[in-house]
Parts: sequence; structure tokens; C-alpha cells
Amino acid sequence: MHVETLGDGRPRYTILACVHGDETCGWHAFNRFKASDAVLNEPVKFVLANERAFKLGYRFCDVDLNRVMPGDASSEKHEERLAARLGQELAGTTVLDIHSSESRKCPYAIVTGTDAPSRQLARSTGLDRVVDMSYLPGGITRSVTGVAVECGYHDDEGAATTAHRVLLHFLRAEGVVEGTASRSSPTLFEVVGDAEGSGYTFVGENFQRVAEGEVYARKNGTVRRADAPFYPVLMSTHGYADRIGFKAQHCGRIEAE
Repeated sequence: MHVETLGDGRPRYTILACVHGDETCGWHAFNRFKASDAVLNEPVKFVLANERAFKLGYRFCDVDLNRVMPGDASSEKHEERLAARLGQELAGTTVLDIHSSESRKCPYAIVTGTDAPSRQLARSTGLDRVVDMSYLPGGITRSVTGVAVECGYHDDEGAATTAHRVLLHFLRAEGVVEGTASRSSPTLFEVVGDAEGSGYTFVGENFQRVAEGEVYARKNGTVRRADAPFYPVLMSTHGYADRIGFKAQHCGRIEAE
């Protein structure tokens, strides 16, 4: 794990990159930010989480870091030990957790629960969609105050550019960096279930409603049809080994309070 603080004093905010080692856009965004002329109003911490997997070009070494929080310092598994250290590093700070994806229709924010702080942080990203992933166990933002963002496709230059834009917007909206940034009123989607299966080609479009009976995935002449209407989230052909993605419901907009 690599930790770096810009500015003097104890930071209240942490920018987190590379929870998954193959999702490099957050690290590129940090380096762009560090090289820019942005003026800090207060210190900010940057953490490259899974440095070992990042250097190897792997998603993880033993287990998914995002699913094993709060971790186990005595574990034989790298990510479980790392999770315990990471939790200590993030404690007491507000976290922006930057990711990339195999799925399309990025960027969007991800929260775990829709309490007032989570809603406010989602709005500070400036993005127009936010997904509540409380359905899925684990996750960095379950154990800290924070918001995650999916910025684009793995190893895509556009994802790094988006990550830098979101990072700067977030820090401005939260008052960490000089400049103005308006908070958005994003549409909220709540994940309510899995779309299970492996080897399927996803033929729908993320965040676009799938009607009851509509085909959303195909494999070798077989199809998957919706048992009930839903909105696809993080669905893709190659994103997961055991699922196509997630099913969500549309929950309206998050407005200023």
C-alpha cells in the first residue's frame, strides 16, 4: 500500500485508488492532480490500496479486497491482511474510492446506503447517476464514510480522464480545493438482485429498463429473459465469472436537502 499526503496537517479526505490492481484510472488521476496547479484549502490523502496487485497487473493476488473488509491482520491471504491495514488508514476520513469496469455506461457513483452523508457525497461527484449497492456484502464504503465512482472501461484513457475530472469536481464541491463545483441531483438506482450465469453475452444496456419477458442475455442458443422489470447495473459479457451483473430498481432523484 502506498500512502501520500498533499498539504500540511491531518487530512479529512482520502482519495482511494487501485482497490483492484487492474483498475488503474484512479492512480493516473492522482498523478495528473499532483502535477496540476490546483490550490488546496486543506490537506488531502491519496492511497494506492493494492500496490502488489497493481504492480503485477492483477485484479487481486488472493481474494477481492473490496469484498473482505474489514479484513484480518493475521490472515495468510494478502488482501485480508491488507484490508485490516487499509481500514486503519481510512479511519476518520471521508473517502472517494475510484474504480473502472468491464461494463459500459460509466461514469456513475456508488454508495452503500442512502443516509444523508452518502447522498451528499454522491451529489458532490457531479455525476447524474448513483447506485445503492447495499445488497452486496462487503465494500469499502460499508465501513467508512465515502462514495465510490465507476469511471469507465479498464485501461482506457477516457477512464483516467473521467477519474481526474470527477476527483477535481468532488474536491471542489467539498471545499478541499479552490474553485466552484455545483452538486448534481443524480438519479438513484437500488440494486435488488443478481443476474446469475456465466458465459452469457449481455445484449441489454445498463441503466435502460428491461421489461418483463425481454431478453437481456444469450449463450449458445439459450436466452435469459426478465422475470420482472428491472434496470441493469454493472452488467457485461466479461465482467464476472459467476454473474452477468446486477438488477436494480429506479428510485427517483436525490435532491438538495
